[in-house]
Amino acid sequence: MEVLRILEEKIAQLIQKKREDAEQISQLKAQVSLLEDEQERFLQEKQKLEETLLLRSNKDAELDEEREIARMAVDELIQNIDSVLEQELAQ
Repeated sequence: MEVLRILEEKIAQLIQKKREDAEQISQLKAQVSLLEDEQERFLQEKQKLEETLLLRSNKDAELDEEREIARMAVDELIQNIDSVLEQELAQ
């Protein structure tokens, strides 16, 4: 009889351990799901930031080009003014 009681205890312990393992697995699956959701949010945020950075880079390039055009226009205007002044002084 003692052997049967010990065997029953071992079986009960194994059943309890299996329940605990199942509960832990369930908790870990829930954590994995939350982490996957969080990862998806981070990936979306990263993509938005990359798009924003790309737009900003494009705008910076456009501004640089506009500055260069404006600088060239001002240089040309100065040359034209100098030319007009030289002509006025020559007369």
